[in-house]
Amino acid sequence: MPGAVREDRQSPSTAEATKIEDDILEFMDRRLIEEVLGSVRPGKEADLYVCRAGPEAGHRLLAAKVYRERSRRGFRAEETYLEGRADLRRGRAALGSVARAVARRSTAGKALLSEIWVRREYEVLRRLFAEGVPVPRPVACTARAVLMEYLGDEAEAAPRLIDAVLAPDDAWRIRAELLDLVERCLAVGLIHGDLSAYNVLLFGGRPYVIDWPQAVDAAVHPGAEALLARDVRNLTRHFARYGCPDDGPGRALDLWDRWRRGQL
Repeated sequence: MPGAVREDRQSPSTAEATKIEDDILEFMDRRLIEEVLGSVRPGKEADLYVCRAGPEAGHRLLAAKVYRERSRRGFRAEETYLEGRADLRRGRAALGSVARAVARRSTAGKALLSEIWVRREYEVLRRLFAEGVPVPRPVACTARAVLMEYLGDEAEAAPRLIDAVLAPDDAWRIRAELLDLVERCLAVGLIHGDLSAYNVLLFGGRPYVIDWPQAVDAAVHPGAEALLARDVRNLTRHFARYGCPDDGPGRALDLWDRWRRGQL
């Protein structure tokens, strides 16, 4: 899978290329991508590859997010986010012995959990994109990978909020847009659950939120209110460096109260 790789990326190694080959070939067989151009900075639980899109994709560049083996992931808090998940309840009812394997964390159960984790991100992205929330447009998924719109160009990926230095006016605007995004997600019953300046990308002057596999359902997750409060607090603390108010706890409480009253 060779291709032109810019200086801010590294070509996939032979081992990496072997690891992602099945997922990439599936996307290629579906004419969604033509070529892997290189790798982008790794995340806590997945590696990201920028790809030249195929004729069926609808974008010039796509990002293939390939999840690593569970033992190699940096994200260690899955249990926090799995409580109350409707897809797991349906899976347990429908899959019988496989569901019991999930509960026992057997090899088969771990594989199923990994696939559920990946497909959760894809389904959440589909839902939010349809609602007009600024997230990358999802294109397709496999059991281990999500293919989505790539935020950036062939020279470099869109910068993360944590790495950006903003003008004061831009900081206030982006803060307002992100708090609005949190509210819009809650309005459709979703909470990111791990939101911070590390998973916000700045592209075309707008903030886009990425990394959604752990998103929780506000109506059923027992820790939903606390996760919402943490997301909001992380945002307001980050923007306090620009002179914005660090009012996360009060904002989160008001937001949760309005959601519970059906006022969003």
